[in-house]
Amino acid sequence: MMDTDPELYREAFRTAGIPMLVADTNFTFRDVNDAGLNFLGYDLDELLGESVGLIAADEEVYYEIAEQMIAGETWSGEFTVRRKDKQVIYGQGFATPMVVGGAVVGILAFFVDATKQRRYENASEVLNRLLRHDLRNELNVIYGYTQQVASRIEDEDALEELELVQEKVLDIVHKSERARDLREHLERSHDVSNRPIKLNAVLNSTLVDAMIEFPDAEFEFGTFPDVEVLAGDLLGQVIECVLENAVTHNDKPTPTVEVSVRRDGGYVIIRIADNGPGVPDEQCDLIFGREEYDQLHHGTGISLFFADNVISSYNGTIWVEDNDDEADGAAFCIRLQEAKTTENE
Repeated sequence: MMDTDPELYREAFRTAGIPMLVADTNFTFRDVNDAGLNFLGYDLDELLGESVGLIAADEEVYYEIAEQMIAGETWSGEFTVRRKDKQVIYGQGFATPMVVGGAVVGILAFFVDATKQRRYENASEVLNRLLRHDLRNELNVIYGYTQQVASRIEDEDALEELELVQEKVLDIVHKSERARDLREHLERSHDVSNRPIKLNAVLNSTLVDAMIEFPDAEFEFGTFPDVEVLAGDLLGQVIECVLENAVTHNDKPTPTVEVSVRRDGGYVIIRIADNGPGVPDEQCDLIFGREEYDQLHHGTGISLFFADNVISSYNGTIWVEDNDDEADGAAFCIRLQEAKTTENE
C-alpha cells in the first residue's frame, strides 16, 4: 500500500490546473495554487493573511458559503471572482470544510471560469430573439408587400417570379423557426428526460399534414403498430423534416414516399423511403451536417441537421440507405428505444 506522503498532496495542490485555495476558519488565505495566482493576478504574499472576501464579487454568496462552512457542509454553485485588476469573472465554485478529528480546521475551495460560457449564453439569447422576433417580423412585412404588389401585376411571367420570391420568404421563416426550436430543445435536453410517445398518433398526424402541404406527392402507408417510443415533443417535427426532404429533393414527376414501422428487439425503426435520386455513399454524413466538404460547401440544410440532433438527444439514431424497392431512391431510417417492451411483445 502506498504511503500517504503529505508532500505528494502539497505538490498535487500546487500543480492542479484549476484555481484552488486553502483558507483557515477565519476565512483568511493560507495558500493558493499556481493556477489560482495566475487566474487572480496576485502574488502569493499579497494574499496570505488577507480575507477571502477580497476576491468575492458577490457578498451575499460569500456569506452563504461562510455559513455552510461553519456548519461543516459543502457548497457549490455560481460564484463571481474579482481579480486584482478589478475584472469580474463568472464561474462555478466549490468549497468544502477540511475536518480533522471531528473539527473544522480549514476550507478548500476551487473555481471554474465560465465567463466564455456566460458570454455564449448571452449571445445565444440575442440570436434566439433575432430568429424568433426580429427576423420573422421583417420577413412577414416583406411577404405582405409582395402580396400587395402581386395584386397589381398583370404580367403572368412577372407574377410567377414574384410567387417564387414569396415561397422563398416563407421557407426562410420556416427555417428560422426550426433553428429556434432546435436551440431551445438542446438547451432543455440536459434537464428533461425522454418520455413514452405514442408513435402511431405522431405518424398519422404528421402524414395528414404532409399530404395537405404536398398535394402532388403520393404517400403510401398502412396501419402502424400500437407502440410507444422514448422521445419528446419534437418527434413529429423530425418526421416532418424527413418527409419534406423526400418530396422537395425528389426529381420524379410524382414524388412517392412510403412510410413503414417495424420493431426490432426493444427498438422501433421508422423507415421513410422515396423514389428520388438517392444519396451517394460519400454524402451520407454530409446531408446530416455531420461533416463538410470545405469552408464553402456545407451540409444540405437545416432540416436533416435538425432531425439528426433531435433524434440523438432521444438516444436514437438516424441514417440513410438505398431504397431496395426502387431503381433509385433513398430510405431514411430512424431507430428509437421502445418504451414498453414487455406488454407489446
